This record gives sequence, C-alpha cells and structure tokens, in this order.
Amino acid sequence: MKRMSISVLIICAGLVSAAQAQKPACETCNPWASFHRYDMQRWNRYEKVLNVKNVGKLGLKWSYTTGINVHSSPALASGVVYVGSWAGDVYALKASTGDLLWNYLTVSASVYSSPAVANASVYVISYDSYVYALSAVTGEKLWSYHTPGGGNPRR
Repeated sequence: MKRMSISVLIICAGLVSAAQAQKPACETCNPWASFHRYDMQRWNRYEKVLNVKNVGKLGLKWSYTTGINVHSSPALASGVVYVGSWAGDVYALKASTGDLLWNYLTVSASVYSSPAVANASVYVISYDSYVYALSAVTGEKLWSYHTPGGGNPRR
C-alpha cells in the first residue's frame, strides 16, 4: 500500500510539472492580461510603458460623478469607457476627456455587471432581470431579454 501511495505521488508530481510547462494556444494569446501581480510578475507582454519604477507617478486624468455607487468594472473600447451604476444608468464617456457621450437608464434597477462591448453593441445585466443590448455609438436600446431570477436589492 505504501509503495502504491508513493507511486501515485510521483505520477501527480510529474503531471503538475507537465501542466505548468504547457504553452498557450498561440504566441499572442493572453486572455487574462494584467499589469503586475502581487509578486511583480508580468502577465501582459504588450505593456511597454508602465513598470515598477514609474507606476507610482500615475495621476488622475479625469473623473465622472454618477451620483450613486458604481460596482461594475468599466469597459474600454474604441476610445470610449462604458460603465453602469447602481441607479440603473449605463454611461458612455470619452476616454481621453471623461466627457459624457450618452447614458441609458434601465428600468431604474442597478447595473451590477461590467459592460461587454462587441460588434458596436454594449451589453449589460441589470437587477430588473434583463440583459440589455445598447448601441455603442448612440446608447439606443437595441433589444432586451428578461431572464429568470434577479430582482433589485434596493427595493
């Protein structure tokens, strides 16, 4: 039995080593890019500006007041920052200045998801149990889909 346990441990150690040696599917694939992690490892091979020596010199370029909390991460696409607020608004802000390009009010339910941007559309999920597709250019609602569950915790 002891011999069997040792054999299993050796096999597992070999598998872990083999798994860590695996390369990504392509040389430029990096779906979870980030600046530096807790141990200062680089995960974004395309970042050529920020580094450990200059990141402390970053400063605020602009800010935008939504009037209520924002819990979603912003999405940046084509020079526009998209973000949702707990008041139910989705905002499109010009990335270079922070100027409001448009906003869309869901059915007064918190937008808790981070926006996703694809094919000139912005997608968000709101506590009114809807998924919204908005025009990335105008903010016009393209469609919405009611999902089961959800419900606004602020009500």
